[in-house]
Formats: sequence, C-alpha cells, structure tokens
Amino acid sequence: MSEEVPGFWVALARWSGRFDPRPLFTALGGPQAASRASPRALLRAGAPPGLVQHVREAEAVPTGDPWMHLGQPDYPAALLDLGRPPPVLWYRGRIAALRSPGVAIVGARRCTPYGRGVAGRLGAAVVQAGGVMVSGAARGIDAAAHRGALAVGPETVAVLGAGLAYRVVGAAAQLLRDLVAEGGLLLSEMPPTDPPTRYTFPRRNRIIAALARATVVVEAAERSGALITAGFARDLGRDVLAVPGRIDAPASAGTLALIEEGAILLRSPAQLTALLPERHPERLATALRRPASAAQVARVLGVGIPEALRLLAGLELTGTVRRLADQRYVLSSDPPPGHPDP
Repeated sequence: MSEEVPGFWVALARWSGRFDPRPLFTALGGPQAASRASPRALLRAGAPPGLVQHVREAEAVPTGDPWMHLGQPDYPAALLDLGRPPPVLWYRGRIAALRSPGVAIVGARRCTPYGRGVAGRLGAAVVQAGGVMVSGAARGIDAAAHRGALAVGPETVAVLGAGLAYRVVGAAAQLLRDLVAEGGLLLSEMPPTDPPTRYTFPRRNRIIAALARATVVVEAAERSGALITAGFARDLGRDVLAVPGRIDAPASAGTLALIEEGAILLRSPAQLTALLPERHPERLATALRRPASAAQVARVLGVGIPEALRLLAGLELTGTVRRLADQRYVLSSDPPPGHPDP
C-alpha cells in the first residue's frame, strides 16, 4: 500500500504500544471492517475512548512509502509475539529482508573505538552467515553494525524512532540513503512526518528485539536504550548476548551487568552463526558432496573452524552427517568411500 493512509490507521499508529487492536479487529469482523466502523461501534467493541477520539479527529496522510497493517499476510510474523504489536508499519527498501532470520546488534551512541570495531565485525558476521542484521541506525554502535553488514551484503534492517519522511541530516542521513540504495530496509511504526520524542525510541526497541532471534549488546552505560532492547528480547524469550569490556569503563557497565544477570558472554563473531542454523543447509550440501574436513566446511560456510566443529557435532547427533575414520565429514545420504550405492 502507498499514496494515502486513512485516518483510522494514522490514529491507530499514534496509539502504537498503548493498545493491542487484535481483539478489536476480531470483535468487528477484521481489520478492514474495524477501519470502517463508527465511533459508537468502536467503543462497543472495546476501543479506549481516547483512541476513538483520535479516530474522529485524524485525517488521512499522504505517504510516498509503502505501508502495511496488522492482519495482512505480509505483516512480519515475528512481531505477533509482542503483547502490543505495531498496528501499522511503513517501510522503504527491500521488504524481503524481513523473511530471513535476524540478529539485533545494539549499543551506545557514545561508543569507544573498540566497540565500534566489534560492532562492525559482528554486523558483517551476521550477513556472511546468511542472516539479517537489525538495529536502530543511531550513531555509534548501531551505525557501525549497519556499516559492517553493508560491507558484506544488503541484509540489514534499520528500525527508526521517527517517521520515514522525517528529515535527518549529516552522517545519519547518509547512512539511511546508503542502506536503501544497497538493498537494505528502513522500517517505522510512526506516520511519515512524525518526529522522534523521548518515548518513541524506547518503544521502537521492542520491534528491534522482536524481529531478531537474538539481541547482542556491544557497549552500554548503566542506563542505556540498548538495555531496554535487551529487556524486551528477554521478555520475548529471545537470546541476549553481551560483549565484555573493561571493568572500569563506563561504556561497559551495562554489558557487564547483563552478563552478571545471565546474558551469554559473546567471545567472537563466530558465535552468532550458531544462531542461524537454517541458513546453512544448501552450503553444507555443497561442502559435503564429497568427504570434507572441518576446515573445508568452515571455508564454505564462512565461519571459524571451532564454529564449524560445533555445527557438525550437532548435525552428527541428529544423523544428518557422519564422521569418517579420517575425521572428515560426509552427508549421511552418501555411502562411505569405497562402498557402492545400494
């Protein structure tokens, strides 16, 4: 959808995070029926009076970007895990990015050179492993992760805390232009020209967490938006990982606290590839057409040898691959060397 967004959906978008419209849709016969319902019918179906007043007052807004609403087939299924999923999403770029498994990489705006470098390497590792890197396009860790991902491929999603048509300048604007030009995706739950507020950034963090099967916090102070994202991820049952840092560095206070609370300590980019197992089968089939060593498999998958060994061990347990006497591996459907096909 594009061109113009009806006032009902504009009002619902501005109530995003405060109200779950799914029961309302069910009571009124679906999203389209709800969008045409009278204020009285909305109230009878359980809509909050404040929302109904917004619906009365809202006007349609023009949009140059496509949009989708809750209840449509192309709405991201991962967002349905949220208690209050965004009713409307505007997007710019390649929407197909939402169909791949995501890993969120987030952190401080005021980051160290070490944190910036780690974020870039992690972003690249996610894309190289066949996943999609999700972040918020803020300066610092977010921007470094997006840049690292784009250096490898287009599979990166930026979830914004303002409308897609809200004007940004400088390096932030250049990042968003580059991201779309190179095949990435911008996503927002806010009407096109709506500005950011102190509430919209924490609210959008729940979308980042929901789109990802794991959230990695690279650097964060004791009070940081990245910790809010990690909290959403934990509440959703997603993995939370944290990059360790110096014990006396303010930028590490938040990540060290996460580790103390049970977050997975991230030791290397290779750990992230284990979170994207379903992206490996085609490349594994290529690597194991003939017996191959763990080093050969690692090269084909683009991971380190330890990670390849962990992956192969798991596949060996499920019977997908067999380990030969010479410590090479082969798909279980293939006969051992020197044995004829049955």
